[in-house]
This record gives sequence, C-alpha cells and structure tokens, in this order.
Amino acid sequence: MMRKIGRFTACILLVVSMLVGLCSCSCSKTTVIDSDGSTPSGDYKVLIPETPGTVVYSGEGVTIDASNVKDGYVAVKCEAKQNKVKAQVMLDDHSYNYDLTTDNQYEIFPLQMGNGKYKVRVLENAGGTSYTPLYQAEFDVTMDDTNRVFVYPSQYVWYTNETSAVQKSYEICSGLSSDKEKVDAIYDWVVDNMTYDKELAANVQSGYLPDLEVTMQTKKGICFDYCALFSAMLRAQGIPTKLVIGKVQPEGITHSWSQVYIDGKWEWKDTTMDGKGHKESDYTMEKEY
Repeated sequence: MMRKIGRFTACILLVVSMLVGLCSCSCSKTTVIDSDGSTPSGDYKVLIPETPGTVVYSGEGVTIDASNVKDGYVAVKCEAKQNKVKAQVMLDDHSYNYDLTTDNQYEIFPLQMGNGKYKVRVLENAGGTSYTPLYQAEFDVTMDDTNRVFVYPSQYVWYTNETSAVQKSYEICSGLSSDKEKVDAIYDWVVDNMTYDKELAANVQSGYLPDLEVTMQTKKGICFDYCALFSAMLRAQGIPTKLVIGKVQPEGITHSWSQVYIDGKWEWKDTTMDGKGHKESDYTMEKEY
C-alpha cells in the first residue's frame, strides 16, 4: 500500500475533470432495483432505493419518482434523446448537476441540501455548453433525519446487496458492535489494500465515475475511487458517510475525501492520503455526495 504525498497531486487530474462544465459525470450502472424486482442474495440489511411510483412527475420523455424523498433521494429517468442530457437538483440558490443516461432506466440522486422545496430539472444539450430544459418538477422535502441521505447508494456511490464491496464490509465487520470499530476496521482495510493508480490519474476522461466491482478486482484507484469504496462499505453498515469534493491547503488543489458520522458528529477521513501531511483544517468542502 502506497501512502505517499506524491499521489495526492495526481488525484486532482480526476476531480478537476469531474468539475468541468456542468459537473460532467455519467454512469450506466446506477439503475435502481425496483421494489418488485429480483431479490438480491445475502442476509444483508442494506438500504437500497426503491421506485414505487406513488409520487411521479412525467413529461417530454422524462420521469421523476419522488415517492421516497423523505429518505433523501429522488429517482430520474429519460427516454432516448439525440443529444446529451443532464439532471439538475436544486434547492434555493444551490444546485448539483449530473449526466443522465437516456436508456429509460432510473438513476438515483441525493437530496443532500437539507429540507425545503426542491426543483429537479432535466436538460438537453443544445450545442456546445448550452442546455435547454426538457422537463422539471418541484416538490417539498421533509426528512426527519437529514443524515439518512448518506446511508443510501446514489449515482456517485452506487452499490446493491450483491456488490462485492458490500459483502466485504460485512466480512470485515463480523463480530464488531460499535460504529467506531466498524469505521476503523473498514478504514484500515481500504488503506492497507488499495494502491493509488497513477496511470488512471494521468489518463482519466471527463465523465468518469467509480465502478466498485472494478475497484475491488484491481485494488487500484484514485481519490474518487477510494472515497466511493469507503462510502459504500460504511453505508452498507448503516453508517452515514459523505463523499466530499473540495480544496486542500496549502497546495490549493482539488481533492476527494470522506466525512463519517460517528457518535453524533461528522469526522474527517482521508483514505487516499491516510492522514499524512495534512490536518482537517486544511480541507474546504465544495460539494458533498
């Protein structure tokens, strides 16, 4: 396991490309398992999004399922379009933008900005960096626990009961009782088993998203992969975990790290750097997923 500061600089190549334009990220693997779909194997109590269709908005080939916004997520799908399509999730003056596949399969997006009246828009590329609205819906979100957002999979941190990272998390946490013990054990496993992928960092394309099965098979990745893996393993244990993107000082570079909710407070974790050379006050969050 490499624990060198040098790999940190390479990490910005990935995250900077992620933030180009309208946060150009896409994923074809985030199809939700419908509530009437197949039953995954394993005796895991993993929270998986559902699309029961009790609250649905639709038009122009777009469907927005807001049935479970109380749990901190919304599902969006779009029929085939000629041009690239994006989903935009907004609350007041804050917004998150995602690439949206046009295979008419639901993708899951977090409602991480807290309670309030959300607007979800789907936009189609009109040439260059210009997008025109296809369809939008507005709905009120009231969550009893806003941390619940971060115990479900979503586009950036996608997994199901059958994902090998989920199975590994249960293996690692077997016999452990407290959240702190589980966080420490999973943190140590990620740090000790993952190797930073300099080649991927040098060649990563805009729109890259982690594939947890690939990460588990290769045991390699960049900061984005480390955080997605760490988040998935902890969320599978019911522990709220944020994948965070922001800046780190004194270098002023873009990086991805984690925030984990333990014993009533959020704690900073950086599996990529393994806490070497920086302290929490060096980190400034820009986005959280």
